[in-house]
Amino acid sequence: MIVVPSSELRNRYTELTDEYLPTGEPIYLTKNGHGHAVLLSIEEYERLSREDTVNKIRTGIQAAKEGRVRSIDEAEQYIRKELGL
Repeated sequence: MIVVPSSELRNRYTELTDEYLPTGEPIYLTKNGHGHAVLLSIEEYERLSREDTVNKIRTGIQAAKEGRVRSIDEAEQYIRKELGL
């Protein structure tokens, strides 16, 4: 894991991204000594996004198998109630 102050990233952007992003390793950025952001390669971000989408689909399929689903009308009523509409 690499942790870099935001100011250092500004000064060493090319060096850091060329060294760490091809490995798939994130670069953790700090601001005033606290975690602030994470820098990922496009490839790693897309991989994580796909993985998240697949997990959400699996969760939805499992919920449907267990009968934990709502009709469109029930979902609309629920949303309206939650939003106070």
